[in-house]
Amino acid sequence: MKTFIPFVLLAVLVAAVHAEDRRIDPRLWFASSAAEATDRTTLLTDVAALPVLDTPAPGALLDYLHKAERLQARVQRHAAWLHLRTAQDIDDHAAAEARRAVGDAGDTVVERTRQTLRTIGEDGFAKDVAALPALARYHWLLERAVRALPHELPDAQQSILDTLSDQDSQTFWNIYQKTRRATAYGHVHTSQGDLDVGKDADKLASDPDRGVREQAWKLRQDALAAQEETYASILVGIVRLNDRVAKLQHFNDAPEAAYFARLFTRADVDATAKAVEAHAPLLQAYQRLRAEHVAHALGIEQAHSWDLAMPTSGFEPPAFDDMQMRRVIPEALAPLGRDYVAHFRALLDPANKRTDLATVQGTREDDAFSLAAPGSPGALFLGVWKPTVKEASVVAHEGGHAIHSQLMDERGVSPFFNHGPSWMHEAIAILNEMLFYEYLYRHTDDPAAKAYYLQAQLDEMTFEIFTSAEEAQWEEGIYDGVVAGKIRGAADMDALTLDITRRFEIWPSIDPSLAHAWIGKRLMFEDPLYLANYLYAGLWATRMFDMARKDPADFQKRYAALMAEGFDAAPDQLLARFFGKPMTPPDLVDADMAVIQEKVDALAQLYRRLPGPPSSQR
Repeated sequence: MKTFIPFVLLAVLVAAVHAEDRRIDPRLWFASSAAEATDRTTLLTDVAALPVLDTPAPGALLDYLHKAERLQARVQRHAAWLHLRTAQDIDDHAAAEARRAVGDAGDTVVERTRQTLRTIGEDGFAKDVAALPALARYHWLLERAVRALPHELPDAQQSILDTLSDQDSQTFWNIYQKTRRATAYGHVHTSQGDLDVGKDADKLASDPDRGVREQAWKLRQDALAAQEETYASILVGIVRLNDRVAKLQHFNDAPEAAYFARLFTRADVDATAKAVEAHAPLLQAYQRLRAEHVAHALGIEQAHSWDLAMPTSGFEPPAFDDMQMRRVIPEALAPLGRDYVAHFRALLDPANKRTDLATVQGTREDDAFSLAAPGSPGALFLGVWKPTVKEASVVAHEGGHAIHSQLMDERGVSPFFNHGPSWMHEAIAILNEMLFYEYLYRHTDDPAAKAYYLQAQLDEMTFEIFTSAEEAQWEEGIYDGVVAGKIRGAADMDALTLDITRRFEIWPSIDPSLAHAWIGKRLMFEDPLYLANYLYAGLWATRMFDMARKDPADFQKRYAALMAEGFDAAPDQLLARFFGKPMTPPDLVDADMAVIQEKVDALAQLYRRLPGPPSSQR
């Protein structure tokens, strides 16, 4: 039975106490640091000793694959431990180096397994499966091995390339993070005193004094612009590094290499982004609706970017303290089934010590992510926790990754198949965010609260689909431009940003300082060419969201099967299993646009029920 939470309970004091700092108990993976280090040494020795077999007999092949799986499970346990260590302190260089070594070991297991399968070939493998059907589950490994062959280097060359590129990539990312942290954004005088534009960004964005909001927004843009040549230099360095690595691996360019690894092609990405761009008038209609509502509510002629975080007059955005987070998020995920909800409750329960969060960043990584490994439950890292609805949605998202990994492990998914195309992982997590906002929207009768949550949900949907389409074109454009010598510095990146975003949105024409938006695209610096994943993920997540609303019973069956299967086939086959028919991301565009249009229409109706500006603002 669903529990109705009145809005008055959700709208607790904005000054609600932050969650106390928590730490994940690393004994989820190892009894102690010494035990981890000892086992890591043994692991690296065991991986180095893994042979490449030459046309083994069926029984010997199955034994070999089982051994490789056990090694991969151990790799993933060490990777989780070390990722936590490096996230808790980005200056822990010893842990970072150990993490790289473990990652290399995992790559070695995969590569030697692939080499062994190649000695057998498709025909030989088919005969082996006929003799020993248990081998059939590993066919996707063989397909991946054959597919990757044209782009693989000799072991010694690949090791050197991986070592140098990983170190350089991490160096660029650390420089980016430290530059952001060292940026002085300035202060704005408010009724609450002088506030820091960087640290107090959320407070300033919703300050009732429009002059304060405008000054804070412009100071932030000016601070980014003052450092943009530094950021441009970092990004150009990343592009050149990735382009060179891609060409050494016999790809035409870095986008082709990145997309190949994620099981789609540049042609696929471009076609999907263009299909979304064709619906840009829908995004612009939503943005104009928002702009007109904000202008009406504030009694002004033209809304600007600094006005968008202002809540409706008389409405206070709720604070999500720790208790609220642990209660509301699992309730919101009820459409995913009782078992899923029980797993999520356990993840957030402080007694289980599976969540790592802090209220002060210090040297912690500025990120949120899941940690998972075979044989242990999923865990969650939050760089800095703030008691807001947006941060709670991040918990729903990243917690979704943790639970997905845990469910695959509990259902016996091979360590070879618990990591699949990134966009499929992301879709499963984004669905949680959509359900979270839907729950809040449905569980209040206050029109202002309903509008707030529906607006947040629409922002999520349009961001994942439209903004991701922008970003895919944008990041490709930066890579193409740098390689061609047409993009050399910040001014060129600003120009490209405005050219692309103006095709999708209304705001860059209203506020041209949004030309600096590329600086805030963290993933371009941390995980280059990853952003396109969110385009595909947003499309699939929105479709799943609609299915969960319209036929919950059928959806839960499909979703439970999805959680149990892992990624043991090509994406088109996995989608066909889920939908019961062939389906590709571009096929989802029109149906998703219908969902967004429905939500925009509902928001327009809610806006008409809200009061106009108070006399003091007219």
